[in-house]
Amino acid sequence: MEDGSTDQHQDRFGQLLAEIGGDATDDALTNLAQRYSYVFPDDRSLTALAALGPLVEIGAGTGYWAFRLRALGVDIVAFDQAPPDGAQPNRYHATTLTWTEVFAGDHTVLTQYVDRALFLCWAPLFSSLGECLAFYSGNIIAVIGDGGHRTTRLSGLNERFTRTAMYPVRALEPMPGVAATLSVWHRAPH
Repeated sequence: MEDGSTDQHQDRFGQLLAEIGGDATDDALTNLAQRYSYVFPDDRSLTALAALGPLVEIGAGTGYWAFRLRALGVDIVAFDQAPPDGAQPNRYHATTLTWTEVFAGDHTVLTQYVDRALFLCWAPLFSSLGECLAFYSGNIIAVIGDGGHRTTRLSGLNERFTRTAMYPVRALEPMPGVAATLSVWHRAPH
Protein backbone atom coordinates (compact mmCIF):
# COMPACT_ATOMS: atom_id res chain seq x y z
CA MET A 1 0.00 0.00 0.00
CA GLU A 2 3.03 2.25 -0.15
CA ASP A 3 2.24 4.84 -2.78
CA GLY A 4 4.36 7.86 -1.89
CA SER A 5 1.42 9.79 -0.43
CA THR A 6 2.75 9.92 3.13
CA ASP A 7 1.91 13.63 3.52
CA GLN A 8 -1.64 12.87 2.44
CA HIS A 9 -1.92 10.12 5.08
CA GLN A 10 -0.40 12.35 7.77
CA ASP A 11 -2.77 15.18 6.89
CA ARG A 12 -5.80 12.86 6.90
CA PHE A 13 -4.83 11.30 10.22
CA GLY A 14 -4.32 14.77 11.69
CA GLN A 15 -7.74 15.83 10.40
CA LEU A 16 -9.36 12.79 11.98
CA LEU A 17 -7.71 13.57 15.32
CA ALA A 18 -8.83 17.19 15.12
CA GLU A 19 -12.39 16.18 14.24
CA ILE A 20 -12.80 13.96 17.29
CA GLY A 21 -10.97 16.45 19.55
CA GLY A 22 -12.23 16.62 23.10
CA ASP A 23 -15.61 15.12 22.18
CA ALA A 24 -14.15 11.82 21.09
CA THR A 25 -16.31 8.80 21.68
CA ASP A 26 -14.77 5.51 22.66
CA ASP A 27 -15.96 4.04 19.35
CA ALA A 28 -14.32 6.81 17.30
CA LEU A 29 -11.01 6.42 19.14
CA THR A 30 -11.11 2.66 18.83
CA ASN A 31 -11.84 2.89 15.10
CA LEU A 32 -8.88 5.24 14.57
CA ALA A 33 -6.58 3.08 16.68
CA GLN A 34 -7.61 -0.08 14.88
CA ARG A 35 -7.10 1.39 11.42
CA TYR A 36 -3.96 3.44 12.09
CA SER A 37 -2.25 3.13 15.47
CA TYR A 38 -2.88 3.81 19.14
CA VAL A 39 -0.26 6.57 18.95
CA PHE A 40 0.01 9.34 16.37
CA PRO A 41 3.37 9.27 14.54
CA ASP A 42 4.60 12.87 14.74
CA ASP A 43 7.65 14.28 12.95
CA ARG A 44 9.86 14.34 16.08
CA SER A 45 9.18 10.67 16.87
CA LEU A 46 9.67 9.59 13.27
CA THR A 47 12.97 11.49 13.06
CA ALA A 48 14.21 9.98 16.35
CA LEU A 49 13.32 6.47 15.19
CA ALA A 50 14.83 7.00 11.74
CA ALA A 51 18.15 7.89 13.39
CA LEU A 52 18.17 4.47 15.10
CA GLY A 53 17.67 2.40 11.94
CA PRO A 54 17.73 -0.26 10.77
CA LEU A 55 14.75 -1.32 12.92
CA VAL A 56 12.73 -4.40 13.76
CA GLU A 57 9.20 -3.72 14.99
CA ILE A 58 7.32 -6.28 17.08
CA GLY A 59 3.56 -5.95 17.55
CA ALA A 60 3.27 -3.78 14.44
CA GLY A 61 -0.52 -4.10 14.09
CA THR A 62 -1.59 -2.41 10.86
CA GLY A 63 2.00 -1.42 10.09
CA TYR A 64 1.20 2.30 10.09
CA TRP A 65 4.44 3.28 11.89
CA ALA A 66 6.48 1.02 9.58
CA PHE A 67 4.70 2.57 6.59
CA ARG A 68 5.56 6.09 7.75
CA LEU A 69 9.18 5.14 8.53
CA ARG A 70 9.65 3.37 5.18
CA ALA A 71 8.40 6.51 3.44
CA LEU A 72 11.37 8.28 5.08
CA GLY A 73 13.75 5.65 3.72
CA VAL A 74 14.15 3.71 6.98
CA ASP A 75 15.01 0.01 6.72
CA ILE A 76 12.41 -1.61 8.99
CA VAL A 77 11.10 -5.17 9.28
CA ALA A 78 7.64 -5.30 10.88
CA PHE A 79 6.09 -8.28 12.68
CA ASP A 80 2.80 -8.95 14.40
CA GLN A 81 1.65 -12.22 15.90
CA ALA A 82 -1.57 -11.82 13.91
CA PRO A 83 -1.35 -9.17 11.18
CA PRO A 84 -4.87 -7.72 10.72
CA ASP A 85 -4.93 -8.77 7.05
CA GLY A 86 -3.71 -12.30 7.87
CA ALA A 87 -5.49 -15.57 8.50
CA GLN A 88 -5.36 -15.44 12.31
CA PRO A 89 -7.76 -13.05 14.13
CA ASN A 90 -6.19 -10.04 15.84
CA ARG A 91 -7.94 -9.00 19.05
CA TYR A 92 -6.58 -5.44 18.95
CA HIS A 93 -7.16 -4.57 15.29
CA ALA A 94 -10.20 -5.18 13.13
CA THR A 95 -9.72 -7.16 9.94
CA THR A 96 -8.22 -4.59 7.59
CA LEU A 97 -5.44 -4.22 5.07
CA THR A 98 -2.08 -3.34 6.53
CA TRP A 99 -0.41 -0.10 5.45
CA THR A 100 2.74 -1.95 4.44
CA GLU A 101 4.14 -5.45 4.70
CA VAL A 102 3.73 -6.90 8.20
CA PHE A 103 5.04 -10.44 8.66
CA ALA A 104 3.40 -12.96 10.95
CA GLY A 105 5.73 -13.50 13.90
CA ASP A 106 6.03 -12.96 17.61
CA HIS A 107 8.84 -11.71 19.84
CA THR A 108 10.78 -14.96 19.43
CA VAL A 109 11.91 -13.82 15.94
CA LEU A 110 14.13 -11.25 17.67
CA THR A 111 16.94 -13.80 17.93
CA GLN A 112 17.44 -13.21 14.18
CA TYR A 113 17.67 -9.39 14.43
CA VAL A 114 20.60 -8.60 16.73
CA ASP A 115 21.85 -5.99 14.22
CA ARG A 116 18.66 -3.90 14.34
CA ALA A 117 17.20 -1.56 16.95
CA LEU A 118 14.04 -2.97 18.50
CA PHE A 119 10.88 -0.86 18.22
CA LEU A 120 7.66 -1.45 20.15
CA CYS A 121 4.66 0.86 19.89
CA TRP A 122 1.90 0.67 22.50
CA ALA A 123 2.44 -3.01 23.25
CA PRO A 124 -0.67 -4.34 25.05
CA LEU A 125 -0.44 -4.52 28.83
CA PHE A 126 -1.09 -8.23 29.26
CA SER A 127 0.78 -9.48 26.21
CA SER A 128 3.85 -11.66 25.85
CA LEU A 129 5.69 -8.65 24.38
CA GLY A 130 6.94 -7.83 27.86
CA GLU A 131 9.29 -10.81 27.41
CA CYS A 132 11.00 -9.42 24.28
CA LEU A 133 14.35 -8.98 26.00
CA ALA A 134 14.62 -12.72 26.59
CA PHE A 135 15.04 -13.00 22.80
CA TYR A 136 16.68 -9.68 21.85
CA SER A 137 20.43 -9.33 22.19
CA GLY A 138 20.81 -6.09 20.25
CA ASN A 139 21.89 -2.80 21.77
CA ILE A 140 19.10 -0.27 21.16
CA ILE A 141 15.42 -0.28 22.08
CA ALA A 142 12.76 2.32 21.30
CA VAL A 143 9.51 1.97 23.22
CA ILE A 144 6.30 3.94 22.88
CA GLY A 145 4.19 3.37 25.94
CA ASP A 146 3.07 4.59 29.32
CA GLY A 147 5.28 2.67 31.70
CA GLY A 148 2.95 -0.20 32.47
CA HIS A 149 -0.45 1.45 32.90
CA ARG A 150 -2.03 0.53 29.58
CA THR A 151 1.08 -0.82 27.89
CA THR A 152 3.39 -3.68 28.84
CA ARG A 153 6.61 -3.22 30.74
CA LEU A 154 9.66 -4.86 29.22
CA SER A 155 11.00 -7.37 31.71
CA GLY A 156 14.66 -6.56 32.48
CA LEU A 157 14.73 -3.20 30.65
CA ASN A 158 15.88 -1.08 33.60
CA GLU A 159 18.48 -3.65 34.64
CA ARG A 160 20.11 -4.13 31.22
CA PHE A 161 19.56 -0.80 29.44
CA THR A 162 19.96 2.91 30.14
CA ARG A 163 17.41 5.42 28.91
CA THR A 164 19.15 7.97 26.68
CA ALA A 165 16.20 9.98 25.33
CA MET A 166 12.50 10.51 25.93
CA TYR A 167 9.91 12.38 23.89
CA PRO A 168 6.20 13.02 24.50
CA VAL A 169 3.76 11.35 22.09
CA ARG A 170 0.01 11.59 21.59
CA ALA A 171 -1.85 8.39 22.44
CA LEU A 172 -5.46 7.98 21.36
CA GLU A 173 -6.51 6.22 24.56
CA PRO A 174 -4.06 7.24 27.29
CA MET A 175 -4.46 6.50 30.97
CA PRO A 176 -5.76 9.74 32.54
CA GLY A 177 -2.89 11.62 34.16
CA VAL A 178 -0.19 9.36 32.70
CA ALA A 179 2.12 10.64 29.97
CA ALA A 180 2.68 8.54 26.86
CA THR A 181 6.28 8.72 25.65
CA LEU A 182 8.79 7.44 23.15
CA SER A 183 11.82 6.38 25.13
CA VAL A 184 15.14 5.28 23.64
CA TRP A 185 17.35 2.85 25.55
CA HIS A 186 20.95 1.68 24.99
CA ARG A 187 22.40 -1.52 26.40
CA ALA A 188 24.35 -0.80 29.58
CA PRO A 189 28.00 -1.86 29.64
CA HIS A 190 28.56 -5.22 31.36
